[in-house]
Amino acid sequence: MLKLIALILIHSVMSLAWAAEVATVNPETHSGGLAKLKNNHVFQASNSPLALEAKVLTPADKEIAALANQLIDANATTSILLIEKGKLIFEKYKAPATSSSPLFSQSMSKSLTAYTIGHLLCEGKIQSLDDRADTYATALAGTVLGEASIKHLLTMSSGAKDGITSGQTYVGEWTDIAYKGVSTLDVIKKYGQRDTTLFGNPLPGGTEFRYKAIDTYALEHVANRAAGFLKTFERAIWQQARTESKGYWLTDSSQHAQAASGVSATGRDWARLAMQSLKDLKHGSPCMQKFMQEATTSQLPNSARRVGKAFKGYGYQTWIADFGRKPSYWWIGYGGQRVGIEPESEKIIVLTSHREDYMDSVYKLFTAWQNSN
Repeated sequence: MLKLIALILIHSVMSLAWAAEVATVNPETHSGGLAKLKNNHVFQASNSPLALEAKVLTPADKEIAALANQLIDANATTSILLIEKGKLIFEKYKAPATSSSPLFSQSMSKSLTAYTIGHLLCEGKIQSLDDRADTYATALAGTVLGEASIKHLLTMSSGAKDGITSGQTYVGEWTDIAYKGVSTLDVIKKYGQRDTTLFGNPLPGGTEFRYKAIDTYALEHVANRAAGFLKTFERAIWQQARTESKGYWLTDSSQHAQAASGVSATGRDWARLAMQSLKDLKHGSPCMQKFMQEATTSQLPNSARRVGKAFKGYGYQTWIADFGRKPSYWWIGYGGQRVGIEPESEKIIVLTSHREDYMDSVYKLFTAWQNSN
């Protein structure tokens, strides 16, 4: 009993510490600086970029645009775009960000990793989401990530230990991979043990959502062995989105994509990537529509609310919200990187920031926009 009480107290203290953290990033590095690192894989712009034309604004649109303008002026926001059915309602940047800056995503990359898995599934290069990950990526053998099904990796329910802060298994994980020559496989091998429940039993896969980057790293290894991760993403998503500028994905010392946190793209190209996700959801092959429907709806509840407290559930590496009258799905990154997408009205918000202590205001803006017409 004393052991149980101690475990509960430790968990409570750690949860309070996590809750007190205000996620802050360097505005310069996140407004193009990280794209300059040599360990980036570069994606070329499309030969026929998708036009993003301005919408003729209704009175309701003008009210929402005014709120968006207030939001960027009053906070640590570096960019904000509002798009409805492919038309721009509002677009503004604040120094050091500009319209041409490759804006760093942090964990928004996780969602793009998941959708790449979906394309490989629908192309027959992955046979089933119920397959064990080490069926494809033999390097994962001997870890809980290798034993996990691909679906359990997609839903962050592999059974591995929870991330201790912002999805990292240890403090400094991201910088070790980006700057110090540590590979994602190094982290998987070192920290890929099965966790236990509060009562000391092994945690089965698929039972509990735990936000951690190592599940995403494992997905990249599966995709890479199935058909080449970066090649598939560029062909099936980046080029299909008809981007207008170069994009970047950080890689580790083994040239594996830093799948959990590595993409840089301009604000408009983030909007195009969001629009492409809607296209796959609504007009893709029957297989891709089914995958995206699962990816963008809750597969597991966000019961603990330790991470992503504003979101009710988690899909496939994608956060699920019910802020307004209609459900939406979100790509979320540390420090205030956000893309929110409502499928029914095709409303999209793209927002980058260097501090995320005002995200409630972002969600209120999106809710007001949802309810505006």
